[in-house]
Amino acid sequence: ALVSGSPPYSRVPPKDLGVLVVKRSAEQAPAPERWVAAEGAPDLESGSLARPTNAWWTNFVLGQGASEMENGNGFAIPFILWPHKQGVSACLPFVLAQANQIENGFDSTITFVTLGAADVPVGHRVARHDPLSVSLQWGNGTAKDTRQAPRLTVPIVRGSPYLTMEYESATPFFDSPQQLDPQAGFSVDGMPASCPGTHTGRKFEVVLVQSDETWSIWSSQNVTVGCQTDGALLKAKSPITGVWRAAVTNNCTFGRSAFHCRKSPPADPEPARYAEVLEEHRLTYPVGAEIDMHAKGDDAAVRIHWMTKRMPSDEPAVNRLPQPPLLMAAMEHHRTLGLCSGGGSELKHLPGVFHRNINGALSLVAANEWLLPYALLPISWHSAHGIADLHRAALITALQEDSNWEVPQNYVTGAGDPYNAGKMLSRLGVLALIAEELGEKEITSKLAKHLTSLVETYASGNAQNKFVYDGSWGGYISCGCLYDDCRPKGCNPNGAPPGTCMCSPDQAYCKNEAPPGGVCPTTTDPGLDFGNGFYNDHHFHWGYHIFGAAVAAKLDPAWAKRNRERLLLYARDIANPSKEDAHFPVWRHKDWYTGWSWAAGIALGGGKPYRNGRNQESTSESINAYFGLQLLGDALGDDNMRDWGRAALASEVVAAQTYWQMTSDSTVYPEILRKKTLIGILWQNLAQYQTWFGGSPYMVHGIQMIPFTQASEFYLQPKWVNESMEVGAEDCDRSGACEIDGWSTLFVMQRAILNPSKAWELANALPSHSFSGEAPAGNGNSRTATLFWIATRPTAAGLASRFIHPSGTLPLAPGMNAIAWPRYPSCLALPRFGDESPPPLPAPN
Repeated sequence: ALVSGSPPYSRVPPKDLGVLVVKRSAEQAPAPERWVAAEGAPDLESGSLARPTNAWWTNFVLGQGASEMENGNGFAIPFILWPHKQGVSACLPFVLAQANQIENGFDSTITFVTLGAADVPVGHRVARHDPLSVSLQWGNGTAKDTRQAPRLTVPIVRGSPYLTMEYESATPFFDSPQQLDPQAGFSVDGMPASCPGTHTGRKFEVVLVQSDETWSIWSSQNVTVGCQTDGALLKAKSPITGVWRAAVTNNCTFGRSAFHCRKSPPADPEPARYAEVLEEHRLTYPVGAEIDMHAKGDDAAVRIHWMTKRMPSDEPAVNRLPQPPLLMAAMEHHRTLGLCSGGGSELKHLPGVFHRNINGALSLVAANEWLLPYALLPISWHSAHGIADLHRAALITALQEDSNWEVPQNYVTGAGDPYNAGKMLSRLGVLALIAEELGEKEITSKLAKHLTSLVETYASGNAQNKFVYDGSWGGYISCGCLYDDCRPKGCNPNGAPPGTCMCSPDQAYCKNEAPPGGVCPTTTDPGLDFGNGFYNDHHFHWGYHIFGAAVAAKLDPAWAKRNRERLLLYARDIANPSKEDAHFPVWRHKDWYTGWSWAAGIALGGGKPYRNGRNQESTSESINAYFGLQLLGDALGDDNMRDWGRAALASEVVAAQTYWQMTSDSTVYPEILRKKTLIGILWQNLAQYQTWFGGSPYMVHGIQMIPFTQASEFYLQPKWVNESMEVGAEDCDRSGACEIDGWSTLFVMQRAILNPSKAWELANALPSHSFSGEAPAGNGNSRTATLFWIATRPTAAGLASRFIHPSGTLPLAPGMNAIAWPRYPSCLALPRFGDESPPPLPAPN
């Protein structure tokens, strides 16, 4: 399906569905001084009532008070940026690697620069945004005002190797705490110039001592600037209406940089390899991006259409020059996929490494439109290879027992947190699909009724922990339940001695009163419900609910039709593809430039945003969310949702295999970290071998596998599993908590990828409590699901693979048309938007 200017899944206001609308306190609502559009008012450009909570740039608008705060940074790539009082500060990060982590080092004290306007009011606001950009504005008025008060607009776009400043009757400046190099520190229009001093020109070049960087600054018009050396400063002598652009044209100018020079200082100066290219492409700058997608069969093209402007000039000769294509930076996975051109334009890729950060090497690409070619995972409701006959009888026996599993009472009444509730809905959904594939109609029907009843409890608003609409940020959140297992009926829970006032489970209740009489505790406590009220991990939480809802909808279409709009709220919250749905942000989590999603929401640390930026921990739960989206679209007959789910799923798998998983031949991370084989948490400025709940290897590895679904077939490749499995599994064997908490079930399932017979033996020996409702890692799994995964492995008895893996270890089914995996569609074979494409992008030298 062509999804261009993608239609929304729904436009129905949540309140029209009977969903309670809540407003947050001023401390937890969007800070009004950070947005051009007022809270609750539609965005001036998109018309949206929602604010992005998990975007790569959300740190720019979090926190109260000071507007100059390096904690409020965003890694725009290649620059780390943070708002200054009257502009934007920037740093080109350097890589620092240790045994358990690698970070984007940046010095917010000395080695940074600031571009801005000297006469605009202090404080930035968001003027416009889209999934890949945000424009910050300083100055009075709205985006539609034409008044000539000083105003500065800074369009910040993913992957731009330049900083761009748009001035309206404002006075530009370039500032840094660093010193100018005493010999070659300053030039104007290519000629050496004295500093301190006053000079007039259109191009200024600054060489900074501490960072060893050369910065080029281009002005759209002839401008007179004053220059000083101790704390480098260029400041225009009068306001302009025009554009300044700046870029680092050399980060090892005199061989002094301990971080960017190829050799340790003192080293030979390195040539400015990209100075000419940056000069050539300076006239075209990005102001935003549009995302759409075209899917056909098992191939998809995700299109990034870069929205551009031409830099104005007061030189007629420059205005007669043809407009160059946009110059942007490409990441590691872009080169692996092979970028394709779009819009009938050429895509030119430059050889070599432009810059390195914790995500690997960047290279430069010149094109106004990118097509990202994705092979969609050939999966649907059931197993890819079928069930081994040898294990069918044992599976049915396990299924019969697990179909009687009782959901804990607090989740039956909907009092539990949405994360674990979703895992239990997903558990029932998986069992129902297994029963369907086994042909056990009676059990399928039984599980379907149980599942639809529970899904409806949560989705219909009848749960004790109600799901509400946040009218401040624009999102679907849990209200929160302060759970008490003893109702004050015949006893006094607040005054009774411990252990003397116990009521039956069906008397449990939520102590807090929901609005309008009370306040949703999730909007004040970022730790409650795993941060759901602060938009933490929404795609994890709602992903499980979406999966359960999808299975329920498949098995009971009439029920799905009655509950359709309520079920769509989950999908609209995490994966709204269209600004026409004004009630939710477009793609709350998904970063289509990096390929992965951001889990972190609006919670602060010590009243400030986290200095390391946004983060995501569990890629497997992110993968599960988009697989659920695919299935829900299929169940509801929404091809648009199904195809977006498939594309987001493919993107997330590629990103996870590139930036989380590490094989011995991976090139993203240095060797000191590759030995770990896996990243636990990936921040914008930090990659850690760690989880939020502990640093044990079994935790780090386990959280990147939960839950096992059909998508795990492609995410957990044999080569990586072969190198990584024992790191986590051996640690699990040493820890009793690994089995008690249910993590051991995941390592058994992982082992089945290489040795299903051994895994079958281990699975049958797992204790029942590993799958209990009290096991945090096992409560969404079941013995049946574990055995089913093993029985459907392509090396299980009687089965063969449909897929050729690079290791070549899996046998192929006789006469079957094998699919090589991973598979990368060629540009020529890609579903077309009606334009030609060049060859794929090569890896940098």
